[in-house]
Amino acid sequence: MSSHTTLHRIKFSEVAIGERFYDPISAEYFVKQSEDLAAMVTGIGDGTIADEFEADDIVGVNR
Repeated sequence: MSSHTTLHRIKFSEVAIGERFYDPISAEYFVKQSEDLAAMVTGIGDGTIADEFEADDIVGVNR
């Protein structure tokens, strides 16, 4: 059997610190760093520059 992960929509506030998530607005993946900051880890992001997110922003996580 093959395992299959799907992208689930959740609020940014529900993402665990250190967890990777997809931002549909930028169409890139980020890693959550704090309650309101995350760093882009795909595209032009190298995980060093933080970006602000609102607690109720909808993002996607693979589960």
